[in-house]
Amino acid sequence: MPNLTTGLFDNTPVAGIRPSTTLSINISNNDTVAADVLIEGFFQSGTTKVLYVQELFIVAPGNVAQRTYYAQFDAFEFQFTVSSEEVAVTAWGKDAAGNLTTAHRVIAQEVDPF
Repeated sequence: MPNLTTGLFDNTPVAGIRPSTTLSINISNNDTVAADVLIEGFFQSGTTKVLYVQELFIVAPGNVAQRTYYAQFDAFEFQFTVSSEEVAVTAWGKDAAGNLTTAHRVIAQEVDPF
């Protein structure tokens, strides 16, 4: 099973405003069979990563699943365990107005294995 990560995003406030308030995730299953997806989200507290999101679901073949998660932390990371090499993950941070935050974007080719 592929294990993927966004890596740790720095999300410290600038002039009292965080760059991203939410993280939107798209999971595309390009396989001919259903794929299991486990999403785990962590925020950093001192030197410790704290799990705050854990969601397991199935994406039908040829379908896309979309999720949005709270991201108002100084630093956060998302990890994905998928049952197929044909699953692509894309993540975008969004500010309070819903605009994309380019500093917190990871396209499918950039999601790193861990």
